[in-house]
Amino acid sequence: MTFSIAQNQRGPLPLKLPFDPPISGDVTIAVAGTCWSKFNGSICGVTVYLDDNKLGDVPLCFNNTSMHMTLPTHFFSANLDFGQHTITLRPLTDETNSDQNDFYSVWIVD
Repeated sequence: MTFSIAQNQRGPLPLKLPFDPPISGDVTIAVAGTCWSKFNGSICGVTVYLDDNKLGDVPLCFNNTSMHMTLPTHFFSANLDFGQHTITLRPLTDETNSDQNDFYSVWIVD
């Protein structure tokens, strides 16, 4: 079963993505997206939160400046109850840039 929380949600970061899951218990949450940096050699990306609890980071080293790069899809384990939840995507570092040309997708994959 795959449940889409956000599909190609336009930036910029931070993004708050409310959702009501169709299942409860242990799940896998997948996160994909893009961002950019003004500095080469920077570590940039997103930090993923579930209900204000950090799930983890999606990092990438940016060797090119001012180029939107695709972050690797990351998978996080979580435990959900039925009811309203929120995924929040925030910049990983101060060098992380995101604008209306960046897109983010988040799914429950189980």
